Amino acid sequence: MADGWKKSKLSETKISSLVSRHLLQPRSIVQWQSAEGHIRPFEKVAEAILFKSFIERGLAIPICNFLRGLLFHWGIQLHHLIPNSILYVPIFVHLCEAFRRIHPHFDLFKSLFYLNPHPNIRNIARVGGAHLQLRPKMIDRYISYTPRRQIGEWKTEWFYIDNHAPAIPERVPSPPQQCSKWFAHGQNKEKEDELMPRIVALRNKGVTRVTVMLSWLRRQVQPLQSHYNLGFEYIGLTDPSRFSSEKIYEEEAMILVHNVLEGVNAIPKILQLYHVRYPPNQVII
Repeated sequence: MADGWKKSKLSETKISSLVSRHLLQPRSIVQWQSAEGHIRPFEKVAEAILFKSFIERGLAIPICNFLRGLLFHWGIQLHHLIPNSILYVPIFVHLCEAFRRIHPHFDLFKSLFYLNPHPNIRNIARVGGAHLQLRPKMIDRYISYTPRRQIGEWKTEWFYIDNHAPAIPERVPSPPQQCSKWFAHGQNKEKEDELMPRIVALRNKGVTRVTVMLSWLRRQVQPLQSHYNLGFEYIGLTDPSRFSSEKIYEEEAMILVHNVLEGVNAIPKILQLYHVRYPPNQVII
């Protein structure tokens, strides 16, 4: 292990499998390359580091402004998060855009989640040292799910990719520095009180994180990528945000869901989602 990094075991074949599953764009578009055998990152100035488990949980380059804002607010970088922390963010983004017809709301997210040092305050990891968690009082209000507890050696599955504009900041070698913003609630209480009942209503209709993840897989988009169209502007098979114009079978999508979530026993029913032909009402954030 070097500076908290583990030698990459991710082969080019395994990266290509992400492309074939429509989770990563082809090398000709995003210029990825294997780092297999590298004991630590040696990325060039115009390159970034991504983990396979992050891609499987809705991340793509260039990252969306919402995730970029969270990282800036917390003072951390992508590699400081752990896979299940990454998963919380695309679920929230897609839930807001496609299920609740609003832009992802920063203050609402902060009131739902907080950041914890990992594995503990005395020994914050250089890689995966920030753990995003749902606030205990929100467990009975937010949509439910159980992430996979055993993810394997995710720290050994990283690779290089061109840092496409708008680029993420240059990687720093130090662990994340805990600050008060990690635990802070949102400041717009009035807007939170308006939007939170909409989330609760979805939960009461049976929407779970399985529902949300299956939805974005069927659309073949990565919610944490910067999109030309937001979720409620989606136009179908020809949408430029799609990684493929081919349709994906639900059984195939459910395999991807099973790899990320536990306790998935059946294909959930997807509610009517918002898109360009079923537009949202105007909501001022």
